[in-house]
Amino acid sequence: MEALDFVFVIICGFGIGALSGMFGIGGGGMTVPLLFIGFNLPIVSATSTSLLTIAPTGISGSIRHFRQKTVSLNTGLLMGGFGAIASMGGALLAGSLPPYITIILTAVVILFSVAMMLRSLFKDKTLGTKEAEPEKVEVPEKTAGRVTAAAEDATAETIIGKADANAEAKAQREKGSPPLPLILVIGLIAGLIAGIVGVGGGFIIVPFCVAFLGYSLKKAAGTSLVAISLIAIPGIITHAVLGHIEWLYGVALMIGTIPGAQLGSWLIAKLPERPMRFAFAGLLTCIGILMLAQEFFFW
Repeated sequence: MEALDFVFVIICGFGIGALSGMFGIGGGGMTVPLLFIGFNLPIVSATSTSLLTIAPTGISGSIRHFRQKTVSLNTGLLMGGFGAIASMGGALLAGSLPPYITIILTAVVILFSVAMMLRSLFKDKTLGTKEAEPEKVEVPEKTAGRVTAAAEDATAETIIGKADANAEAKAQREKGSPPLPLILVIGLIAGLIAGIVGVGGGFIIVPFCVAFLGYSLKKAAGTSLVAISLIAIPGIITHAVLGHIEWLYGVALMIGTIPGAQLGSWLIAKLPERPMRFAFAGLLTCIGILMLAQEFFFW
């Protein structure tokens, strides 16, 4: 590996880390194509090296999310614990799969995550906005027959009661514990995919948390980073024992992704999420299609 390549990988890693911190993904959806397409690493080496960078990136980003209170720590730990078990099996399975199968799986995971993100965005127009607008209640203006004090009090009580009910419902959604079986299923699926294709599982966890657990995008991102930090560790160990990891590329990526994740976690609170989600979905679509095209049409 040449010195210029090392520097270039660090720069790319910084950008990948920033996106990881913003969107709660491990960065594997971008790291695998970078190593596989840009540096011609074998697909198993690309996926395993990608997985190596996910744990420190996830920890770095989740620390800032925790400080910003945009994380469900219990859900993230449970999901990550279940996923960690499955990631070992996925890592063992990756070494025995034909390369084209791994490439197809990687592209399918990326494109599936795009579909889930777009589905959530189109289904609920408030997703990805900074805050939902509080519900406005129209109060009729005074006319010739002036509203009495009793009527005004009744109107005020109705408004306050409705606001209290909305606040209570929102609090219940935020504080309510998600069903354990659902957390288990999401964690196992994310872990298995992480071990096989080296994408950390965030591409599954984030859209699933939004679609099925009712989390906001920020909370889903923070929770995902906690989970993928745990999920990646057994897979990294398994790939390292099997000799799949390209350590120089991994070190260069970590030098960039760790500070990048801090920046991304800070930016998500400052920038409009909805336009970024659409842009990110477009980027991932291009990556997934490019991986398939490289394998089956061009190279």
